[in-house]
Amino acid sequence: MDAVVIINFVVSVTLAVLFAYKFVIGLIGLFTKKKFPEAKENHTFAVLIAGRNEEKVIGNLIESIANQNYDKSLISVFVVADNCTDNTALVAKQAIEKSQFGGWGIFERFNKELVGKGYALDFLLDKIKTSKEIDETKIDAFLVFDADNLLDENFIYETNKVLDAGYDISTSYRNSKNFNTNTISANSGMIFLRECRFMHTPRAILNSSTFISGTGFMVSTKILNTETGWKYTTLTEDIEFSTCQIAKGNKITYCDDAIFYDEQPVTFKASWNQRMRWQKGFYQCFAKYFLFLISTFFSSHWFASYEMMLMIFPFAPITLFWSVFYYIYMGVKHLFAGVAFANSLFMNVVVGLIAGLIIGYVALFCYGLLILIVERKRVKTTFWQKIRYSLTFPIFIATYLPISIVCLFKKVKWKQIPHTDSRKIDEINK
Repeated sequence: MDAVVIINFVVSVTLAVLFAYKFVIGLIGLFTKKKFPEAKENHTFAVLIAGRNEEKVIGNLIESIANQNYDKSLISVFVVADNCTDNTALVAKQAIEKSQFGGWGIFERFNKELVGKGYALDFLLDKIKTSKEIDETKIDAFLVFDADNLLDENFIYETNKVLDAGYDISTSYRNSKNFNTNTISANSGMIFLRECRFMHTPRAILNSSTFISGTGFMVSTKILNTETGWKYTTLTEDIEFSTCQIAKGNKITYCDDAIFYDEQPVTFKASWNQRMRWQKGFYQCFAKYFLFLISTFFSSHWFASYEMMLMIFPFAPITLFWSVFYYIYMGVKHLFAGVAFANSLFMNVVVGLIAGLIIGYVALFCYGLLILIVERKRVKTTFWQKIRYSLTFPIFIATYLPISIVCLFKKVKWKQIPHTDSRKIDEINK
């Protein structure tokens, strides 16, 4: 056989073997969820909020924190208004003053060179650490949120169970407050529903590590005391933090009962920019932590490191480039076998591609529909909305392919996504 054909066969089989277990693990999320025992102690939490020009939404987040089913004297709220040109700091201050938190602080940061959430969190943690009015030793854990988030009333109550059970890092159930605005917001929200049900849930059940996804996560003070601030400043500081912690052997779990709401992009341009940043950040994490992860493959937490490696490895562009090379090679090779044979090969390739696209579309449609069916109690959609969102889900997923290619060659910078959904948590619940 041709050497290229053999390589193609070996690569295909290897990829199938590498990812086969994910199907089995995903099935676990269909049937059960991890529950945490009631906490024996109520711990103290500090909420960290980084926002840039978020005056329309940050007050509602703080109000949802104030309405928690938890002792407010054990909650502190700290806000960094990062490079703001609006009244984010003032609105946050007014909302906090209406509450009775155990402590609070609002800080403004102006730095046009070091831009991004990672830098803002590092600045905020440094302010907390160096403030004479804040006793950091009385904080058991930190909760990180984006300014557009809203918290279910039991979020901290449920997260306290996780901390009390001995876990130092956890992520939570990420719902969407504007899910039904249009297909873009719905499909974006379905990505996070998929993460929660088929990625976070089974790993929590198996007591393996999952990963932090953007916002709505908990980190114990014990973990942060081993760090020098927040030094995770790639375009995906959440994935960078997850990769580093997993490589160190620190476990990340998931709490399905800690629910919060996030605002999704409503235009394709905003979604494109957001996912460009995510994908570029994945590449940055791969380049930065590849050797670190490899070095832990023979440790007790090798499986978590292996999974994280699969997550950040640039499979999409490598697979695409190889496929293009393979078909060009086969076409040129068989062209010399005669024009009729080359035409026959071309038709076989075209038919194969069309069949693959149809099968892929149907599979992703069914997957999207499955997501909306299993999450029907938490995401209220009509029957026809389920069908419509599932029909566009494969197209939305397909756009990740050009994104993964473009961001290889394009310099990607952090771009703000406007947040305009000013609904409060009681309106979301209705």
